[in-house]
Amino acid sequence: MSVASRELVADVDLLCLDAGNCIIFFDHARVAALSTAAGVAMDAATLIATEGEAKLAQERGALADFAWAHKELPGAAGWGRMVGTMLLRAGFPQERIASFMDALWIEHVRHNIYSLVPEGIGAALDDLRARGVRVVVVSNSEGMLERLFTDLGIVGHFDAIVDSGKVGIEKPDPRIFEIALARFGVPAARALMLGDTFATDIAGAHAAGMRAALVDPHEHMGLRHRDVPRVSGVVEVARAIAAAR
Repeated sequence: MSVASRELVADVDLLCLDAGNCIIFFDHARVAALSTAAGVAMDAATLIATEGEAKLAQERGALADFAWAHKELPGAAGWGRMVGTMLLRAGFPQERIASFMDALWIEHVRHNIYSLVPEGIGAALDDLRARGVRVVVVSNSEGMLERLFTDLGIVGHFDAIVDSGKVGIEKPDPRIFEIALARFGVPAARALMLGDTFATDIAGAHAAGMRAALVDPHEHMGLRHRDVPRVSGVVEVARAIAAAR
């Protein structure tokens, strides 16, 4: 992974963060175990690989879609297309995916499948906020992020949470970023977005006039989007912004 450059982190007054795979990471092992318990043997490594394939399919507008019971709920359609595509490419029988996603959604509501928190993130963000930088979550989610962050004990590390399931606007629509900018009166030129998906996080932030960098922990993007800065994660960038102030 690249180290955050001086140009990327200079003059940042607002740090916007995607939730999934930036603050809370997909629990591939847990989903693999649930799949195996449902009779379809799966391992975490396979789901890590197919998550990357699903991200690239998203860029092409080629995510699979399934008629499952909860897809009309806020944020559920996008969640279902991404997770369903991962499962399909991992070898889960297509005719069983909808019923499995019904059960997986119930588990997701109980305890989000994006729930692994990187070590040191809270301290790094608190230090950054103490230096006057606002930190805002901007996420395509299901309206449950604040509850999840409270359950995980991390909600106090953020100045605001802009959850698409609550505001009714999803990335890459630049208006969801403009909500965060307006909340703190920060011009787009002094804001930085970190996200793991080009199609939503990076494209949306650029449309709003913001800087953006990719967090790509599993190197899913390969040689794609080499013009977009890549960073190892939120902790590194928070520390670099703090050092630049």
